[in-house]
Amino acid sequence: MRKLFALVALLGLALGQALVVEVQGSLEEVEAKTLQALKAVGLEADRVLNLGEQVRQVTGPGFPDYRLVVLKPEKGSVEAASKNPMAAIVLPPTVFITGEGQKYLVGTFDGRLLFGMLQVYGGEVERLTWRLEGALGRLGIVKRLPPAMMPDPASGMMPALMYRVPSAKVEDVVLVVETELTSNGLNLLPNVKVGPVTVIMPCKSEWARVMFLTQPAGGFAAPCRFFAMQMGPDVLVGAIEPMLMTIMPGVMNSPAVPMLQEARRVMTEILEATGGVPYRPGQ
Repeated sequence: MRKLFALVALLGLALGQALVVEVQGSLEEVEAKTLQALKAVGLEADRVLNLGEQVRQVTGPGFPDYRLVVLKPEKGSVEAASKNPMAAIVLPPTVFITGEGQKYLVGTFDGRLLFGMLQVYGGEVERLTWRLEGALGRLGIVKRLPPAMMPDPASGMMPALMYRVPSAKVEDVVLVVETELTSNGLNLLPNVKVGPVTVIMPCKSEWARVMFLTQPAGGFAAPCRFFAMQMGPDVLVGAIEPMLMTIMPGVMNSPAVPMLQEARRVMTEILEATGGVPYRPGQ
C-alpha cells in the first residue's frame, strides 16, 4: 500500500483528480453538447440524472443545476474492473454538468491518475481515458484539477472499503446491500454488470448537497458506488472510501468532512450487514 500511494503522490504532481471544462449556454444546450461530444468519441449515455432537482426537492432551494451522465459500460470499463475490482468505485464513468445561468462546468475523473493508481492503466482502459479526455476537449479547453493533498501511506487507507463474505452467492449479497441501502434512505439506480463486477449506485440527497456545494467536481464519483464480485466460493463486496474525497481542493476542514465521516459509518454498517469480514488485497 505504501508503494501504491507513493505512485499516487508522484502522479499527482503532474496529473489531476478530475478533468473539467467550462461551457457556455443554457443547461439544456450544454447537456446536448456533452452527449454529442461523448457520442462522437464512441461513448454512449445510459441515463442522465437530474441530481440538482432531486436534491432541491429533498433539502430545499439553494442547490445549483446538477446533471449526471452515467455512461454505458464498454470495453475499457470491463477491462478495468476485470483487472482490479476496486476500479468499480468510478465505473461505469460519470460525466457531471453543474452551474447556473449561461456558464456550466463539465467534468469527469482523470483516468491517468486513478487507473494508474489502481495499476490497470493500458490497453482498452487507456483508450477509455483518451475517449473521456477527447469528449471534454470537444467542448473547450480541458483543465486538470489536482488533488490538494495526498493520503498518508501510514494511514493504510485504500480507495475502497472491502469485505469478504464466506460461502456466498453474489446475487444474494447484492440483494442484501440494496435492501440495506434502501432502509438507510438512499435512492438506488438499477445495478449494472461491469465485467465480473456488479455495480450498485445509490445516492443520498443530503450528502450530495453538502459535498457538491463544497466541491462540485466531486461528481466524478457520483452516484456513490458499491460493488460485489464472486471470488471462488466467497463474495468480495465493497464501496468507495468516502474519505478519499478529502484530498480534493476545498474539502478538508469544510462541512463536507463530518458528512463524509457519517457516510463512511453508514456504508461500513451496510457492508458489515452482508456478514463479511474486512478484506485487503493479497489476503
